[in-house]
Amino acid sequence: MKFILVCILLFIALPSMAHGQTLTIDDYFQRAQDAADQIKRNADELVRLEASGELDFKNKPEQIGNMEGDLEAFKYNLKMASDGGHPIASYLLANTLSKPGPTEQQRRETCELYEKAMDQGFLAAAVAYFHRCDQDSMKSDRRDAGHLKYLQTLEELLQEPDIFADFYPMPAKRALCFQDLQPGLSKERVIGSLQARAVALMLTEDQYRAEANYILAMSRVNESGRLDRQNVVYLDKAEALGCHDFMGISARIRSEAKSVGKP
Repeated sequence: MKFILVCILLFIALPSMAHGQTLTIDDYFQRAQDAADQIKRNADELVRLEASGELDFKNKPEQIGNMEGDLEAFKYNLKMASDGGHPIASYLLANTLSKPGPTEQQRRETCELYEKAMDQGFLAAAVAYFHRCDQDSMKSDRRDAGHLKYLQTLEELLQEPDIFADFYPMPAKRALCFQDLQPGLSKERVIGSLQARAVALMLTEDQYRAEANYILAMSRVNESGRLDRQNVVYLDKAEALGCHDFMGISARIRSEAKSVGKP
């Protein structure tokens, strides 16, 4: 579903639709996928028009009108599937709600969805939870009870293959290992650049594992509040899975762990 993040970046949240028909959880999720397929077709056409110089935003393109309705259907069906307990739907719905500068209510709703999917064993949701929901507690106190509980959950999820492995690759809103935040969007091809960024953030299970290990390497501390050799173990695992140290913290972690010695 490489197009999902593109749509989220291009469009604001839309109200839900009302349907009287009784459907199963899987039916709702399939309907969401069908809506996403329609969104992809229109997004691809917008990219083509932009590349050829035919895109005119002064006159609202037909594709955008179509995508607005499809996005509404996409979100409605995800919510219905999520309410029924579908973890992938919860994760994707949280992605549509996750945005810069959220209100406290928006943040709470997003975190509840990520946590719901994480508690059901979905690794991608656990990684997303760090970015949107855990960093505040980590910054204030790395021995915070909530942060420690989150890290324990992350470690446990890494012990076994993801039980939802068949759904990967999955879209990420942010990646520490696979997203260089420095390059900006092309002014000439904004939609094409957004699509390219979204495609780059479609991560495999192994890439999410790299992200999870990198999160543990950078945010876990021992009882003395220091990094130690276990942090290096996590860092080595992340790098073995292809993690790029865009943040430039590898040397610091290794240096501090070496100075501490054995925990």
